[in-house]
Amino acid sequence: MQEKTYLKWYNKVGYGSGDIAGNVVYAFLSSFVMIYLTNTVGLHPGVVGTLIAASKLFDGVTDIFFGAMIDKTKSRLGKARPWMLYGYIGCAVTLAAIFAIPESLGKTAQYAWFFIAYTLLNAVFYTANNIAYSTLTALVTKNSKERVQMGSYRFIFAFGTSLLIQSVTIWAVAACGGGAE
Repeated sequence: MQEKTYLKWYNKVGYGSGDIAGNVVYAFLSSFVMIYLTNTVGLHPGVVGTLIAASKLFDGVTDIFFGAMIDKTKSRLGKARPWMLYGYIGCAVTLAAIFAIPESLGKTAQYAWFFIAYTLLNAVFYTANNIAYSTLTALVTKNSKERVQMGSYRFIFAFGTSLLIQSVTIWAVAACGGGAE
């Protein structure tokens, strides 16, 4: 017996395209944060790597926390949308903060600025948004095949966005003078 279908092709594409925003954040972090912090700000890569690792440990705890919070959410916007909205806004602010470390601060304060901004971005706002976004598949269809298709569209858009961000950013840096000397 065939499962009932709930979604059209454009619903699946729409869901997948929603991951563009999240992957703009991810692409910048995974591709350029270390280069920016070491080559532009002048921070030591070993210390930055240690701060990132410590933040990732905290991120593992917040994944569970936000999953439980989303399950308990009852709002006029549904379970996932409020967390996605707050997550998007927080991601924008903290991503800008990571790439805007004041030069006037001492090195210790710069490390603290990065760690706080990175942890808020990665372990709080990005996690809240991404866990909520992932939850949507279970909320919009009961059909297991459609859930898999939604995930496939999501990862197509995720990969495409990362590729585009990495390509465009490298070109833009070169066009603007090549970055820090």
